[in-house]
Amino acid sequence: MIKSFSVTEGNLTAQKDTSDFGGPNMWNIYVRTVRGNWERLTWTEVYRAQDFFKTKLPVYKEVSKSKTKYELC
Repeated sequence: MIKSFSVTEGNLTAQKDTSDFGGPNMWNIYVRTVRGNWERLTWTEVYRAQDFFKTKLPVYKEVSKSKTKYELC
């Protein structure tokens, strides 16, 4: 099971997608609007999301063909 995880740096937030769809390394990227609300920009894989954050985002590898078991690399 993939645990919930989020990182906020300035006006950007990366939130771990905990579903099995797309594999274990998908993230939602949000930006804070001038009104202070969070708006989703994109859904992307961890290596692309990492380009926007200094904090190291966790990377998972699939350890089961059932796509229900993952482990942190």
